[in-house]
Amino acid sequence: MSTFAVTGATPGSETQRLTDLEWVDVAGVSVPVSNRSGPRITNGGQARGFTHDQVGALLAAVHIVVRINPQVGPAVFEPTLRDQVVGPHAAAMRVQVAQAYDELRAQLSGQPLGRLNAILRGYRIVSYRDDEAAVRLLTEAPGANGVPLAVVAEVRVRWTGSDWALLAPAGGTFEQTVMAASDADTATFLPFTVGG
Repeated sequence: MSTFAVTGATPGSETQRLTDLEWVDVAGVSVPVSNRSGPRITNGGQARGFTHDQVGALLAAVHIVVRINPQVGPAVFEPTLRDQVVGPHAAAMRVQVAQAYDELRAQLSGQPLGRLNAILRGYRIVSYRDDEAAVRLLTEAPGANGVPLAVVAEVRVRWTGSDWALLAPAGGTFEQTVMAASDADTATFLPFTVGG
């Protein structure tokens, strides 16, 4: 188990400490889970049941983003996209992910896509309200030349009345919200400690 802090986006907001953090593997990515903050339900490949607070929003963002990748396969990404992605660009995101899955399968001659090669390195809560939150996730993945590449993606989640759902980005893809991270950028993120 490990502890990490979530700092509020507004001056004077309290820092929440999560002391029950554990890690589980989802398609090769180690993702955090919490007995207190969720997910409480992980059947059918989905992760649902996050607390209505900053920690719940952060954990929901991580879990949903991982589960909408083509590499997890349609048994996981289809129900996640259907039940946990909202907003005017949700339909476009469903199309984008299905097309990416079909393209990857064609490149691999129908073989399983394999695992995601990514490590969650850090996070930053950009804004938080009771109905919507924006978080930035710092991820490391192998670059084209084998040198690890750090990237930042901004992810928005919306409270649906019973749980957090991903607010699909414009056009249904994260391309406009993902950028390479410099060393100076990475210093502004709170670290995930993978494996506790």
